Amino acid sequence: MTPAPEFSRPVEVARLRTGGETMEIAASPAECEAVARRLGIEAVAALEASVQLVPVGAGVVDAAGTIRARLTQTCVVSLDPFEQALEVMLRLVFRPGTEADLAADQTVDPETEDEVPYAGGRFDLGDSVVETLALSLDPWPRRPGAVLELPPPDEPAPDGPFVALARRRKG
Repeated sequence: MTPAPEFSRPVEVARLRTGGETMEIAASPAECEAVARRLGIEAVAALEASVQLVPVGAGVVDAAGTIRARLTQTCVVSLDPFEQALEVMLRLVFRPGTEADLAADQTVDPETEDEVPYAGGRFDLGDSVVETLALSLDPWPRRPGAVLELPPPDEPAPDGPFVALARRRKG
């Protein structure tokens, strides 16, 4: 059984206006906390998105918009938490079907939008926002100005797990 999304905003495809419409969504504090746990980061202070949804026929919906988030990550250099503001472009195509259906008739083309399958006449815009945000996170976040200070290459660090190995190699 798949767990419920932390930031769920279901969209009924049949209720979308023919010419398209803009949806503004924002996460509550509890949803932000759950999203931070899902993403494995310190905190999400704010998460919102503005997305233009345009039905293009046969249940297919084009989605384009912007995700804005304020979040706290841990710096890989200093190990200090730091806050940052992100603005991420979202571009998806929601298509009726399953993952297997999409995989069967899809060639990999980096120039096309990602396709998200859905069933039951609705898709979850909030969950897609979280997935897009997750893909945009730096896996090695660095606080601005953080500098990793290393000893000169010919001098091993005064202590640490590799000092003995360095001495052995020289000796």
